[in-house]
Amino acid sequence: MTETLPIATFETDLPVTVYLRPIGAAAQEWVEFDQGPGRLSIPPQNEIYLRVKNIDDDELYRLVKSVSSLPGLTYLNLSENRKVTDGGLARLVALPWLTRLNLSSCNITNHGLPHLTALKKLEHLDLSYCNRISDEGLRALKSLRRLTFLDLQGCVKTSHAGIRKIERRGLTIHS
Repeated sequence: MTETLPIATFETDLPVTVYLRPIGAAAQEWVEFDQGPGRLSIPPQNEIYLRVKNIDDDELYRLVKSVSSLPGLTYLNLSENRKVTDGGLARLVALPWLTRLNLSSCNITNHGLPHLTALKKLEHLDLSYCNRISDEGLRALKSLRRLTFLDLQGCVKTSHAGIRKIERRGLTIHS
């Protein structure tokens, strides 16, 4: 007899888009599944990717609280949420299983990056156009040993020398 996993549910008042793909099908494209706000039910055996637009730190806190026990959430896209700051990044520590995180064009600085070190499973990090990040902030990312891709395009305060200090085998840095 095979075990049937329960349907995962969460409730949000935020404008989220939920994408799914089968667990273990990393080469497969994400497929749009549902949109919020509302009560969302996710079928078992799926990885979950959430895209959230037009939120601030307080709304990010509410979102993280509602999805912190959501099995299968591996990708969070917060790109272009200019009201997400270093304070918002502190909330992401409740999602230690994330493998992908997009913070492109968020209003974060060097002070927020150490919060990301709690995301030990992170493989793909997009910090493009976070133009308040400098070489000093990049140092915190060195401890993310599973990171295989880092996007720093448009991070005008980072230098080639700063990027070289975090380079290692297996890590592709786009700058």
